[in-house]
Amino acid sequence: MRYLVTSFFPKINLILTAKATAVGSICSPGELHAAARYLAEALVEYDLRSQEGIRDALYTPLDEVYWREDQAIKSAPNDQVLSQKIALARELRRQHFKEPERGPGGARHAVINAIRHAWLVCHEGSSVVNYARQTDSSSDHCGPLHDFIRSLTELLRTARNIDGLHREIRALDLQMHPSNKMP
Repeated sequence: MRYLVTSFFPKINLILTAKATAVGSICSPGELHAAARYLAEALVEYDLRSQEGIRDALYTPLDEVYWREDQAIKSAPNDQVLSQKIALARELRRQHFKEPERGPGGARHAVINAIRHAWLVCHEGSSVVNYARQTDSSSDHCGPLHDFIRSLTELLRTARNIDGLHREIRALDLQMHPSNKMP
């Protein structure tokens, strides 16, 4: 996997640099470098899982929270105050937080988030970040984000549904930033 990441990284770095230059981004080379590394690792894992037929675990944002709480309880098993606080927090979460019925797997979620992150880095300093999908004269989808996703997925050895990725990137950004209006 490390070999694939190191082979994907320069290509992804070039794509991000070209996009940032075309948009006129004010991001630093270090930010582009970090976004390219994150994106390369996410794409490679996603592609390898698909090629090998390894199922992707369902992404649940609370998994890490529950894991940290379990570690805290294990590190101090006799601390009743800590146990009560964790029990109260879990009960409040159970009452007020509904788990999504379905969602992308962990590797797919990482790819969606990595592409969204790279897109935002490439648009740093821009007044508008365009997530819109357009249709050309032959009714094929196009647009800046769509073409960006296509250039990234061309590196993969398995075919990807660009439209699905595009929709999920928009949905993730709306979920993370509900007050932002998307063009």
